[in-house]
Amino acid sequence: MSEHDDDLTLESGEVLTADQIKDITVVGAGPAGLFTVFSAGVQEANCRVIDSMPQVGGQLTALYPEKVIYDVPGFPKVTAKELVDRLHEQAQQFKPEIHLNETVVDVQRLKNRILAVTTSAGNVFYSRSVVIAAGIGAFTPRVPDEDLFAKHGEDKGVYTAVRDKSVFAGKDVVILGGGDSAVDWVMGLGEAAKSLHVVHRRNEFRAAGHSVSVMRDMAEKGTVNIITPYNFKTMDVDGNGHVTSVTVENKDGEELNLKCDRLLCLLGFKNDLGPIVKWDLRFEDSAIKVEADMQTNIPGVFAVGDIASYPQKIKLILTGFADASIAVQNCIPYIRPGKKASHVFTSVRGLPAGSK
Repeated sequence: MSEHDDDLTLESGEVLTADQIKDITVVGAGPAGLFTVFSAGVQEANCRVIDSMPQVGGQLTALYPEKVIYDVPGFPKVTAKELVDRLHEQAQQFKPEIHLNETVVDVQRLKNRILAVTTSAGNVFYSRSVVIAAGIGAFTPRVPDEDLFAKHGEDKGVYTAVRDKSVFAGKDVVILGGGDSAVDWVMGLGEAAKSLHVVHRRNEFRAAGHSVSVMRDMAEKGTVNIITPYNFKTMDVDGNGHVTSVTVENKDGEELNLKCDRLLCLLGFKNDLGPIVKWDLRFEDSAIKVEADMQTNIPGVFAVGDIASYPQKIKLILTGFADASIAVQNCIPYIRPGKKASHVFTSVRGLPAGSK
């Protein structure tokens, strides 16, 4: 980011109008970004959202719309798609300006406290503040053998995400992984699959304790076969290249061959923050360092959700919601010097004018 000497008159001579300058521009339309829009609307701050994906929802929409989420307050369980739909509906009450299929490539801070936000489409948007809610950035699934997996995709029965549970129904499924996603999908596919094996390189799983307990109960009932500590070795395919079995081995070289026509690899992601890393932000473990008010080292630029780093940070959807609320509370005095954000209790006062 860099400062310029110009004011609200651009080099072309164009004078920016109030309508062109939003109070808050949100970079990222995942759960934290959508809740930032709602929180801004409650404070009567107008908003713009920019996301590189063709639809809102971030990872929830792109990778696992049918995944059941259990740790969102007020929902004993909710699918990722349902949650995104609710968040989108909630945000839309305030009619935000939404730009999809555009990546923010640069943000420049003007001396008059206005931020110029440039996108990959060549658009330049102006804002009084920016909230970065970009999640983990662009994400590439981790696989045990990149060359092998590059040759076999979903049309060959090899998956790195579940977008439609029905394709696993009645199939022999092998899941690779030991984190929350792997264990969640053991629970999600256990009743639908013909057979289900979960393979993890350690005896202990890294998922939520309750979920692991449920999975082990399923194993006792014969719904799932837990295979640990084993690593993926190779896959066998038929004449059309479709997976037919998977071979796994332990540290002693002992091998198991598992019948499989649906291989689901859930080993996490390699993330790429893209152009953000070129901005003058402070980073820590591939995340942006923020203060208690969620502001970065650049005045007027805040970060929330998985991309924000602070002491004792827990990367959960619900903490992203809290981050969003805190960021907006602190955006208000920045964009409106001398004015504090009001603590709005919508259950008592109702939503501000302008919402539905």
